[in-house]
Amino acid sequence: MPATCSAQLTLARIRIGEVGIGIRIETVLQALPLPETFSRLPLRTHALLGMVEHDGMAVPVVDLARWLDVGAAPAGAVPQLLLLRDGDRTVGLRVDALEELVEVEAAALQRLHHGDDPDDVFHSAAPSGNGMLLSLLEVTRLADLAQCWSTAPTAAAPAESAAPPVADPLQRTCYALLDTGHGLIGVPPAALAEVLALPPLTHIGSSAWCRWHDSQLALIASTALFQAPGVETRVAAAPLLAVLQHADLALGVPVQAVLRLEEFGPGVPSTDGVGENAIDASGDTVLLVDVTRLLARHPEAALARGDSVTASASTSTSASTSNAEAYVVFDAAGLQALPLAAIEQIVPLDGPLGATMAWQGAAIPLIDLRGEAPGADGADGTVLVAQGAQGLAGHVVRRVQSLIPAGAGRMFNMGANGTAFITTDDGGQEATYRIATLSALQAAR
Repeated sequence: MPATCSAQLTLARIRIGEVGIGIRIETVLQALPLPETFSRLPLRTHALLGMVEHDGMAVPVVDLARWLDVGAAPAGAVPQLLLLRDGDRTVGLRVDALEELVEVEAAALQRLHHGDDPDDVFHSAAPSGNGMLLSLLEVTRLADLAQCWSTAPTAAAPAESAAPPVADPLQRTCYALLDTGHGLIGVPPAALAEVLALPPLTHIGSSAWCRWHDSQLALIASTALFQAPGVETRVAAAPLLAVLQHADLALGVPVQAVLRLEEFGPGVPSTDGVGENAIDASGDTVLLVDVTRLLARHPEAALARGDSVTASASTSTSASTSNAEAYVVFDAAGLQALPLAAIEQIVPLDGPLGATMAWQGAAIPLIDLRGEAPGADGADGTVLVAQGAQGLAGHVVRRVQSLIPAGAGRMFNMGANGTAFITTDDGGQEATYRIATLSALQAAR
C-alpha cells in the first residue's frame, strides 16, 4: 500500500497584541466583526470582556490582554471576535488580527512551560513557517481557566403553527480558503479534517485514492468542483491534499495552497449544486463548498469508514442490494471485479514475467492470470498484490479498468451455483461484472 499519511495540524494564525498565536482550525467555529459594545457580566476579577448574542445563545468573550501582558496591538489592526468550541462548549476570544492558515507537523509541537500554575494559558509552541514561533492556544484550557463558556440550550419541539425561521441576510460565516489551481474554494473549518503533503496515490482509470491513517481515502479532482456532474475528470498532482470530512465520510482534494480564514455572507448557489459562489476581500470568486452535499454526491466517500465487509458468492443473496464496499474492475481473460479490501497494492508489471517479484523487501510468487496472448514479450500487464490460494502473491492481469465505489453498484446472484455479479451505471452506460475470487482464477489457469 502507499505510505500512511503523516499527522499534520492546520492552525489559524492570529495575533493578540505582540503575541503570535496558533489555534487548531477544527476548534474555530466562526469569525465575526468585533462588536462596538458588549453586554456586561460583572465579575470581580476576570478576563471576561463581556458577552454577545449569537444564534439565540449568550456567548462569553475573553480578552487575554486583561489577563496577560501581550504588548500593544499592531498598527492598523482590525479587531475581530473568534467563536471557539470545545465539545458542546462555546467561548468567544477577542483578537487583534486574523492572519492565515499554517500547516505544522504534529511532532513539531514543543512543550516549553512545564509548570502547573492555573493562571497560565500557554504551554506549547509551534513553528509558523516564516521563522517565527506561535504560542499554541488550547480551547479546552482557555474555557477551563476562564471558567466561562456557553452551551446550546435544548430546543423544545416547535409548535405546528410556528413560522419557519428566517435566515439573517447579514449573517457571516467563517471559511478556510484553499487554492486548487483551478479556482478558490472555501471550506468550513470544522469540515477541514487535515491538510498534508500529497501522499503516493493509487490510480484506477480516472479514480485515485491513498491511505489516510487507518482507512482508504478517495480523491476527487479539483476541477470536478467547478464542472457539471457527469463530466469525467482526473486527479492531477498537487503539493497538498485537503481532507474534507463530515461524520464518517471523507474525500481528499488536491490543492496548491492553503490561504487564510475569511468570513462570507450568503452567496449565489453554484450551477453544480455543491455550494455557493461568493467574492472574497481581493475581488476573486470563491466556491463556498457545502461539504455534506459534496460527500453525499460521491459514494466513494464511504471508503474512509474502513468498515468494509468482504462480499462473496456464499454471502450474497439473490436479491439486488447495494455494494457495501469498493470493487476493482480488471481484465484477466475478461472483465471481472474483486473487492478492494482484498488487494494490498496495485503496481505495473516491471519487465518480463518471472517466477517472483520484489515487494516490501521480500520475494513473492508471480501468478499470470491473463490467459492467452499476454503480450509479445510477456511484459504487458498490471500486478495485484493480494492473498490467494498460495498465500501472498502478485497476480498479473492485463489491465485495471476502474474502481466501483461503495454504494455505486448493485449486487445480485445468477445461476444455479449462485455466481455473484455487480452492476454499475456509469454515465447512462450499464455494465455487469462477475465477482471473482483469486482462488477460482488460479484454479482456472
